[in-house]
Amino acid sequence: MSYADLNGQRTMAFDETRNALYEAAIKRVVTPDSVVLDLGSGLGIHALMAARAGAKRVFMVEPENVIHSAMEIAKHNGYGDRVEAFQGRIEEVTLPEKVDVIISVFTGNLLYSEDLLPSLYHARDKWMNPGGTMIPDAAELMMAPISAPKLFDDAVEAWSKPHRDFDYSPLRRYAGNVILGDRDATEHAQLLANEQMLVSENFYIATNTDLDRRATFQISKDGTCHALHTWIRIHVGDEWAATGPIKAPMHWTAQSLTLDPPLEVSAGETFEARLRRPAYGEWTWNASARSGKRLHSTFLSLPLGASALAALAAGAKPTLSPHGLAYRTVLSCIDGDHSVTEIAAKLLADYPKEFRDPAIATRFIHNLLRRFAAPK
Repeated sequence: MSYADLNGQRTMAFDETRNALYEAAIKRVVTPDSVVLDLGSGLGIHALMAARAGAKRVFMVEPENVIHSAMEIAKHNGYGDRVEAFQGRIEEVTLPEKVDVIISVFTGNLLYSEDLLPSLYHARDKWMNPGGTMIPDAAELMMAPISAPKLFDDAVEAWSKPHRDFDYSPLRRYAGNVILGDRDATEHAQLLANEQMLVSENFYIATNTDLDRRATFQISKDGTCHALHTWIRIHVGDEWAATGPIKAPMHWTAQSLTLDPPLEVSAGETFEARLRRPAYGEWTWNASARSGKRLHSTFLSLPLGASALAALAAGAKPTLSPHGLAYRTVLSCIDGDHSVTEIAAKLLADYPKEFRDPAIATRFIHNLLRRFAAPK
């Protein structure tokens, strides 16, 4: 685990706003008879809370190597006898028994982003006892049109301003299709209408993570709409945590879907918006006002040439690049019979243009082992 990875885990583990809500909810439901699953545990802060609340057993499930640090912390804090770690995705691990409480942080910034909710639903259906408790147990996705000139200028308009007398404006079309999470740039943004709830998910019964929702807004003031501002509300115990305007910051952040060019709006007019995203797919958003219509998609946020687009077509028959072939070679050799030295030698022999030095080949192998090797 790199320092950058550890620092990212610190941001989540030390999120005081979120963790205060989680601990209050954990204290309300955990009893000395409770078996608890901390799903996607990271550094295990919620597992520690469950153990401190008196849980009989706590299972931490986490696919990344940070699970070893989480177990070290659990032992260091005196809970090693009740906390057990399982490295892997919940779909891959086998728990010793079913659980009474599932704790997770599987809601993305846009609720469905990161595609973690299917894993939460799998854990619920396979490992939660009847009548069990989920923390959180529900979430909502909210939206409102906003005027955010600083956000727009920094992220989009900047591409149309020469830099050292060079013109980068052809790249502006990609910037307008990026989802932005800049908390500072939206600090002084103004809502142009009351927010609307796009989605309400009950985690006890939800199964589908496809999204296609429309919203109609009544514009409350004249202005320029630079983006569709979206945020989540999460039901944790008896409280709602939110990443929306005028809320205490958490590691989750509100997201802004830019409109380029912006739309001029007037008080009293109707403003239409639509947000779509198939599970594991790209985000698409529409906006319609008297002044015009906009259509954006994250699929258009990266420059893709004709050959790259052709390779993505449903009927395409793609082939691996030399780098892809090297990936396949390494993965096929992670079979318990080949040492790292032997795999590196094979890379050097088979792909001399890609790997000109044993150290480069070894680093390439180590990166794949961290991601795909079975834990010992």
